[in-house]
Amino acid sequence: MRDKLLKIADGLDKLVNAVCILLMAVMTCVVLLQVSSRYLPYRNPNWTEELSRYIMIYIAYIGASTGIKEWTNVGVDFVIERLPQKGKFFLNILIRLAILALWCFVFYLSVYVFPKTGLRQKSASMGFPMFYAQFSLIIGSVLCIIQSLIQVLTYAMGGAKNV
Repeated sequence: MRDKLLKIADGLDKLVNAVCILLMAVMTCVVLLQVSSRYLPYRNPNWTEELSRYIMIYIAYIGASTGIKEWTNVGVDFVIERLPQKGKFFLNILIRLAILALWCFVFYLSVYVFPKTGLRQKSASMGFPMFYAQFSLIIGSVLCIIQSLIQVLTYAMGGAKNV
């Protein structure tokens, strides 16, 4: 069971990395277009800054699942290290469950709260509904929920610190 979960986490992480690499390439091209067009005699495209910002938001939310999978989130562990083995285990499970709860809350907000405004608002220069930008929260939170569940389960099954 643990090996299957780790295989799912690895496959999902490879897909996330490929998407993030593709988005980074697109963002690089958009920013290069924006910078180079400043020195050309014709008018700057006004959509490049906004598009690069939304791409960066997608990269951040989608890439957050890699941080959970690798368990590279920032933490202060000097308290955890001073606990007995059972206390360390309990606290590490509690931390993983808290992160899972946070991403479930983000998912709730992204599905039930943000679309109420995101469908009415338009982006400033590109004119598309802000829901498309806010959709990164839905994708990112689902990916983070999956990786958090795998973290909780594999750690509970006796996995290492960096599952």
